[in-house]
Amino acid sequence: MADTARKTKKITYNLFERGRQHSGKNRANVDMKEMISQINHPKVQEMIKSGTLYGYNGHEIRRRYGMFPPESVVIDGKVVYLEAAFRTIESYADKNGDVTHVAEFLDNAAGEHARKQYLARVGGFSSAQDYRRSGLGLVPVNFYGYDYVTQPNYVTNVGDGQLFDGLAVPEQQEGLISCFDSATDVSLLSPSEAMIANMLEQQIVRDFDNIHAQFQLYQFNEQALDQVDMLAAQLAKREQRAVLQAQREQDFYTGMVGEIRSFDSVCDEAEQLLNQSEIARMHIDGEKPKRNAAKKGTKIFGWG
Repeated sequence: MADTARKTKKITYNLFERGRQHSGKNRANVDMKEMISQINHPKVQEMIKSGTLYGYNGHEIRRRYGMFPPESVVIDGKVVYLEAAFRTIESYADKNGDVTHVAEFLDNAAGEHARKQYLARVGGFSSAQDYRRSGLGLVPVNFYGYDYVTQPNYVTNVGDGQLFDGLAVPEQQEGLISCFDSATDVSLLSPSEAMIANMLEQQIVRDFDNIHAQFQLYQFNEQALDQVDMLAAQLAKREQRAVLQAQREQDFYTGMVGEIRSFDSVCDEAEQLLNQSEIARMHIDGEKPKRNAAKKGTKIFGWG
């Protein structure tokens, strides 16, 4: 079951409406009917149901290591774990090109970074796929979910989606248009391609270093706030205990003092007790008390 606190809303955008006029990349040459088919493809839906349609922070990881990146790579002798940031848990497209999707951010440093960007309305989701050329147009071949980017091509997809415009689409290239993959041997690339691959690797390292540094700072701040809350709770508890102790002491001393009465009321009570005792004695001795004294409770004994 998905954690609702880490899920996005249902995000909807239209493949035919990028929301941009002067920036981004025009996708009028993309076969959107085939794009709809690829998004709804059974293999994509199967990955969604199994929770394995992952997305990353930025497109750089897929550009360098392919649409299904390995879990870790070695860059300049250092092992770098390519953490996914979220998984797509719902995605479908209708015949009008309206795409709806929902993401669940993972509980790791990369996921927390993407979640904070999403909540701050910084950036958006960007879909990932490769293409083949067909005349002057591009035909989507596969759909691989989404990544989270700073500048989504579809501004209606802010926190929402786009085509994989992070992939360079060479004008003259024939066949499948994709990117480097995890099996790419950089030493076999042309100098310009090798430079691009190296630049992507360095960017990936910088991004993960920055994400983990921010995540550690966030955890430190959370721990500090927890300690502040704990100290505040302890102080409140001490104050409550002091108030309760003072109340108990007051109740204790008030109990020791007992009821405060006037001297006259004490004398009246003592006189009544003496009268009752004298009447009882007279009954025992067979004497008859005076009628008035017995009836009206007049004094039999006084105080001097």
